[in-house]
This record gives sequence, structure tokens and C-alpha cells, in this order.
Amino acid sequence: MFAFHLRQIYRTCDKAIIRTLRNKRLEPKSANPGLSHQIKAYEKDGLRVKEENLEEFVESSESDFYNVGQVYDDHMNETLMGKYELRHRIVKEKYFKENMPNLLTWSEKEQIRHLANTEPDEWTPEKIAESFPVTVPVVKKLLKYPWKPATAERIARHDASVMRNWKELKEGTSSMPPEIQKHFLKFSNRSIPPLKQESIKIDITPSQDLGEFERIIRKCAEKETDASANKNENILAKLNAESSDGDEKFIQSKKKDSKVVTLEELTMRIKKRLDKGREVDINDQMIAGSVNTEKKAVNVSMVNEMEVFNDKYEESGVVEFKNKAEDPKEIMNYPERIRIPKKAYKKGATYKVNDCFYDHDGKFLYRVLGMS
Repeated sequence: MFAFHLRQIYRTCDKAIIRTLRNKRLEPKSANPGLSHQIKAYEKDGLRVKEENLEEFVESSESDFYNVGQVYDDHMNETLMGKYELRHRIVKEKYFKENMPNLLTWSEKEQIRHLANTEPDEWTPEKIAESFPVTVPVVKKLLKYPWKPATAERIARHDASVMRNWKELKEGTSSMPPEIQKHFLKFSNRSIPPLKQESIKIDITPSQDLGEFERIIRKCAEKETDASANKNENILAKLNAESSDGDEKFIQSKKKDSKVVTLEELTMRIKKRLDKGREVDINDQMIAGSVNTEKKAVNVSMVNEMEVFNDKYEESGVVEFKNKAEDPKEIMNYPERIRIPKKAYKKGATYKVNDCFYDHDGKFLYRVLGMS
């Protein structure tokens, strides 16, 4: 009996398990699985989709490839409209902006620049606009383009115009937005500090905008002047140390003359010492002698320089000039360069002086010995 009941229970349980597995396997699939996945994606994004308008919503969200050209044209029109609006706004701010009256004196502008340079993190343009009668764009412009007047009278005229603007603001005759006017009237009863004359001297120094090559040239010129000044100081120190007598000599050797002295002034000092009968060192004698020899050499070169006064020349381009001052017996002494006057100058011509030939620039070409 008992075995019979167990067999019956086993058969019924086996059928029940198989039936449940079969039912799970044969569940009907959804009619549109792709649409359900899209709905789940929309729900994740936070979009609420109603079941009634489900297909219409999905169709409107999908891209229509038949009207791609129209979509592109709409996009380009939007970008162009944005560019036109930006251009319109720039032109409006440049040419049709509302000119705000200047309510800052020269000392207040300098105070704003000082605060912005010393503590830029604390004194931002917004903070300055709250503490001074000025707007944020004007503060940015003031810090970016510092204005420097040419004279003290220009500063006085500037402050006088500021006081006139304050008078118009208090009387209500100035045209500006009411919000800005209300902000400016908070500072109407303040005490304006007087302008110091010392700050004017410092501020009115003009600044020159130098180019890159001009900066290089100025640096080289400054280096050359410094080098020549140091060289002259060393020469003067040596001369003072060697030419002084007794204690005066020792004291003068320690002192350095900061002034730049030319060679002529130095030779004049040496000549004065010689005229007074003072002792002159070998270095002083050499300097005085070198100056005299240089003058003699200059005179000799001026004598040897050829001047051509005859403005007539032949068609061949060869013109003959004679130099009476030069000795024809001296074979090796001849001028390597001559000076041709403007009247006798001709481009491409050859000039002859004694037995030497020169080009139109006065440079030596060749020489024919024995030709007179």
C-alpha cells in the first residue's frame, strides 16, 4: 500500500515540474522589443512617455534622413544669426554706447591703480566698483590703459571737469540709468583729497613705446658710453695720482673725477701745468706729443689730398690733373686716394694725377712710372 502511494506521488510531481518549466519556456514575447528598450532608455534619462502616444514620440525622436539638408540649413542659419548678433552688439558698444560721466579725480585714479597693483586678489574690479563712483567696465579700462597727462595744468582741467560732472549729477541734469545714478549718489558727500605736487612730478613722465631694434641700439649706445666714461675716469685717476705734489698729490689721487673729459681738455690741463713750471710725468708728455703729431698728420693729409679745379674733361673720359705741391722725384710717395670735386665728377671716368690713375670714386687704380 505504502509503495503504491509513493509511486503515484512521484508521477504527479514529475508532471507538475515539467508543466511549470514548459510554461516558463513558452511565455509570449513582447510585440515590439526594440520599442520597449527605447522606452526604458527614456525612463532612465528622466523622460515620461505615455503609452497612448508611444509610437508618435519614438517617431518624432528619430532622425529623418530625407530632410537632412533642411536641418543643416537651419543649423547654419542659427550660427549666422549668432554671428550677426555678436557683430551688432560690438558695433553698438563701440559707436552707440552710453558715455558715462567721469566722476574720478586724478588722485582717485592713482589710488585705484595703486590698490590694484599692490593687492590684486583683494581689490578686484567688482570690489573697486563698489568702493568708488565707477562701473566695472570703466575700472577694467582704467587698469588696462593708464592715462598720463602731459602737464600739471592738464590735471587741473581734468579735476575741474570732474567737479562739473558731480554738480550735474546732484542737480539731476545728467542722463544715465537710475540704478547707476543711485550708486553714484552714495559718494556725493565724500571728501575728495587734494592733489599732491610730488605725485604730479612722478606721474607725468611720458613713456615711449620703443621697437625691438631701437631697444637693441639704445642698449649698445649705453654700453659704449659707460665704457668710455670708465676709461676716462681711470685715465684721470692715474694722471692725478702721478702728477700731484706732496700731500696734495696723495689726496688728489684718491679723489675720482666723475665728469667726462675730452682729449682736448686733458691736453689743455697738461699745457697749463707746463706753463706754470710744474713737473709733468712721462705719460702727460706722451699725451701732449701724440696730440701734436695727430694735428701734423692731419695737416699733411690735407695737403696731399688732391683737389681738381678744372671742370673740362675729354670725351674719352680721361682727365689730366697736375699737383704742384707733390715732388715728382719721390717715386714711392703718392696718394692712394684723391678727392674729386662735384664740378669735375663724371661716373665711369678715369682721372690722372702725375703718373697715377684713379677711378671716379678717387680710388687708386695703377701707376705708370716716368709718365708726366
